[in-house]
Amino acid sequence: MILAVFALGGLSFALLARRLVPKLGESGLCQLGCVLIAIALAAICLKPTPGVGVIGCYLFGLGFYMLHNTLQTTATQMAPERRGAAVSLFATAFFTGQSLGTAVGGGIIALSGTTPTLALAAVAVLPVGFGFAWQIRRRDRSLVPA
Repeated sequence: MILAVFALGGLSFALLARRLVPKLGESGLCQLGCVLIAIALAAICLKPTPGVGVIGCYLFGLGFYMLHNTLQTTATQMAPERRGAAVSLFATAFFTGQSLGTAVGGGIIALSGTTPTLALAAVAVLPVGFGFAWQIRRRDRSLVPA
C-alpha cells in the first residue's frame, strides 16, 4: 500500500502540471524532480519507517513524473521527422537503464544492504536531472536568434 502512494505523486503532477510547467520550465522540472527523488531516497535510507516511506514514495512519484515526463517530451521533439525512432530510442534507454539499475542495485544490496543502495541512488539521480536541465538550457540558448 505504501508504494501506491507513488502513483498519487504522479497524479499530483498531472493535476499541477498546468501551473508547474510554465512556472518552472523544462529545466526547472528536471532539477526539482531529481531533487525530490533524492530527498525521498535519502529520507527512506536514513529513517526507514512506514511514515517516512509514505512521504518518500509520494515525493519520489512526484519527482519521477516531473523528470520522466520532461525526458519523454524532449524525446518526441528531438527529431520530429523521426519521432518514432526517437521515442523508440528513449524507451530502449529507459528500460535498459531500469534493468541495469535493478541488476546493479540487487548486487549492492546483496553485498552491503539497502542503505548504501538507496544512498547511491539518491546521489546518482542528481547529475541526471541537473545534467539534462543544463542540456535543455543550452539547447534553448542556441535557439534564440542573435
